This record gives sequence, C-alpha cells and structure tokens, in this order.
Amino acid sequence: MEGFRPFCWVDSTYRIRGWPDETARALQIPPHRALGRPCWQVLGTDQCRKAHASQGEDGRNGESCCGGPQTGGIGAHCAVLPLGDAAQGAIVWCPFTRLTAATAGVAGFEGLVIRGALADRVGSLESILEGIRCACGADDCELFLIEQTGREVVMVDCEGRDRDAFMERTRMPLGVGYAGMITLHQRAYGTNHLESDRRFVRKAVKRSGIHSFVGVPLNDAGRPLGYLGVGWRDDSVPLAWSLRVLEDLKSMVRLAIPQRLLPQPPPAVPAAPLVIRCFGSFEILRHGQVLPVSVFARRKALQLLQILLLRRGAPVHRDELVELLWPGVSVEAGANRLHGVLNVLRSALEAGRSAGTSRYIVCRDNCYFFDTQAPHRVDLFEFLDLLASARTLQRQGGDERALGPLEDAVALYRGDLFAGGADGDSFDLLRTSLRHSYLDSVRTLIGLRIRWGQVDSAVALLRAALEFEPEALDLHESLVQLLLRNGRLSEARQQYECCRTALRRYVDADLPPRLRELEKQLHY
Repeated sequence: MEGFRPFCWVDSTYRIRGWPDETARALQIPPHRALGRPCWQVLGTDQCRKAHASQGEDGRNGESCCGGPQTGGIGAHCAVLPLGDAAQGAIVWCPFTRLTAATAGVAGFEGLVIRGALADRVGSLESILEGIRCACGADDCELFLIEQTGREVVMVDCEGRDRDAFMERTRMPLGVGYAGMITLHQRAYGTNHLESDRRFVRKAVKRSGIHSFVGVPLNDAGRPLGYLGVGWRDDSVPLAWSLRVLEDLKSMVRLAIPQRLLPQPPPAVPAAPLVIRCFGSFEILRHGQVLPVSVFARRKALQLLQILLLRRGAPVHRDELVELLWPGVSVEAGANRLHGVLNVLRSALEAGRSAGTSRYIVCRDNCYFFDTQAPHRVDLFEFLDLLASARTLQRQGGDERALGPLEDAVALYRGDLFAGGADGDSFDLLRTSLRHSYLDSVRTLIGLRIRWGQVDSAVALLRAALEFEPEALDLHESLVQLLLRNGRLSEARQQYECCRTALRRYVDADLPPRLRELEKQLHY
C-alpha cells in the first residue's frame, strides 16, 4: 500500500466538476454528493471551511485559502494546480492530513494526473517548477544542474516565497549540500527536520522556517544532470509520498530544461600514447600496454627516466647525469655509457622510432630533458598541478571549491614515489615530502567531509591513508573519535587496537595519554 492524496477537478469558482473513482473510494464520498459543490466543503479541513465562511462563498476569495500555504496553518491547506487560464479551473488535492492508503497503481495515478496537467508547461522551466510547487502544496521548488567541468552544481531557478533564502548559495561543489550530494550519489534524500540536517548547508533556508525537504536526482541516459528539490514549512509532510511523486515528475523537468543549460559531454580525448605512473610501483604504459622491465635492456635506463621526470622538463647537463648514474666514473667513460642507456630508453618508449630521434627524451647543447610538450600523462605531474590549484583556491577563501582538486590528487596517490625500486634511497627526501603532501590533503578533505556530514566517506579516506602511513597517530585518533561519535563502538575498539599495534611495530612506543583517555568511552 502507498500514500494517496484524494483530489478532484474544479471550475474557475472552485466548484467540483470532476470526481475520480479513486477519490470517491478513498473518501467514501460518491460522486453525487461531491459534484457541483465548493471543494472546501468536501475536501477541506475545518480551518479551510472556516476561512471560506469568513470570506463568503465567492470562489475568487477562496483562492487565497486553497491556493497554497498562505493561510490554513501547518498541514491544513489543500494544494491547487491551475489548468491553463483561469477559465479552465484547477486540480485540488486534499491536505496531507487526509492522505490515505492505496494500492501502488492507484497511488501512481496521482503522478500521471500531475504530468498530464503540466504537459502544456514544458516550454517554460519556470512554469514547470511553479507547477510542481503548486501540485505538491509546497512553499518552494528549486533546480540545480551540473556545470561543464563536472565539479560543481549551479542553481538554474527557484520558485516560491523563500527564493531569496534559497539563493544564499547558488553554486556548490559536487558532493556538498543536498544539491551536490544528491547529484553526485544519484540517490534521493528527504527530511522533516531540515533545521538539524547537517547535509543541508544553506542557513538562510533553515532560518526561513522550512522544515520538510526532499530532493531527487536528475539524469540523462545514466549521466548525472543535477537535482530537483522541494521544501515545505510543514513538518509532517509524508516523505515516502513526496519522494514518489517527485520521482514521477522529474521527467517533466528534464523535458523543460533548455538545451543550452544542459551539461555537454566533453569532447573525446584520445588516450595518451605514453602514460607513466610514479606513485607506487613504477609503471610505463605505451599505447595502453604495460611495458615489462625486460624492454629496458639496461637497468640504468629506468633510473635515467626517473631523474628526468623529477626535473619535469628542466634540462640536465650530460656531466650531471653521468655523476648521478655512475658516481666517480670519468666524463669520457660516462658519456659512452650514457649514450647506450639513452638508446635503450628511447627505443623502449617509442617503438619504431628513427635513429637519432625522440619525441620524449630530447638533447640540446649536451643537456637532456623529458619533453612535456609531447603527448603524455604522468601521475606525478598531475598530482602536483592539482595540489597547486587547490592551494590557490584555499588562499582565495574557497575551501569548498578546492574539494575537487584535492579529491583528484588523493586518488592519484597509489603509494610512495617509485616504491620498491632498487635505487629508491636517492629519492627519499622527495618521497617523504610527497607523502606528507598527500597526508595533508587527506586531513583537509576529512575536515570538509565531516563538516558536511559525509561520515562514511571520511572513514574510508582515513582508512586508506593509514594503509600508507600506519604510524600517523593523529589519523588513528581522528578515526577512533569519528567512529565513536557515530555510534560505531565495535569499529572504534578495533581501530584503537590497530593504533596500539602500529605504534609498537613502527616506532616502538605505547599510546600517548590523550589516546588512552578514549578507553573510558570505548568501555574497556
């Protein structure tokens, strides 16, 4: 059984001219007792009838009562959706207090009726949103769409009495607030306690008195487009009913969105012929295929590539390369060795190249460099660029805008720089610096996610970071406290023991006093 709002069709004076069988059965009122009578006498609450009695029987005066939440009190007003011009009348629904149980087929009839009534509005997005607001008896209705980069959602329109409050923020990073969260996860959400819901980040809307709110995702052939949200001052709106109705109506919103507002799919980008992964085990992919170590006939070829990658296009003189690769060897002997290693490296990166040429390993005036203008992807370069972008946004006061670059940077980190390499010691300082940059990014992301109520995401991120840095005491502590605050006691205990074990194994130390104080909360 599902919730069903009894409804009827009325003329321009709000007298009933259509009485569906479903409504007759739900209210146990046969058609002859309803047709021709004013709708407030049949459908309305006592408050509604008293309001009309004080205004007289003139249908035009009745519009202020039946037309929505202007009067009638919480949960007391009917919902009215005008049909075309005033002469065509309207559809009127009972207040939520008269929601009745019905089979799924009957309940679905309500959405079908609304879609039919909205059909002549699809040429105007504003009209569609206002129609949905009226049909749901809501105070406000808003639409956000994902912008072209795929990192933010942007408000396209908002209809209702609290428009100014809703426009407190018209852009949100993907995953932030109802708009960003619903778009990202493509899952509907709803609440009757908006004022205490940390996932909803616009304080002005909460102050306006909106208590109930639901949002549903919009998509096109599986591609996220944005979200549709509806809010009520009423704190007793049936969430299951409202989510079902919005799911029925979101297809009308999709039809009304002008093509110019729809996010366009990015142009197809050809795969880079050379992809190099510096984090974790050192991997080189040529046209999508991983190159085995055997391709590099001389071991120093990989070390040479690593040295040039770390300079990121900056030239390195031949003599410096010789000293780095073969310390103490004469310049002449080293130059001969370097020539052979260069041939091996170039041939491995570029099968079928012409002798003496290379797109990637270039020599000018006895200086060698990795040509960053040639088509390539190097995770280290992308990681550094993303961190630089995030820091710039943070300096400009845009923590939320920095969310996307930080998440992308963290996702690129698969482990320590050139992990497991035979010549790893020569990169220790840089390796440590990059790991600290990764961990600092994780700490920033965790703070943002906890602030926005994304607990599961924060927990997963902390656990992933601890795989790379198991002795990071502050991350253990953050994870234990986060699990405790969210009632996950057994997981908090397990993490506490993991922390104790990691400290003894990696730094031969016991838990500090501030962490031992958590034992009381863990009920040891």
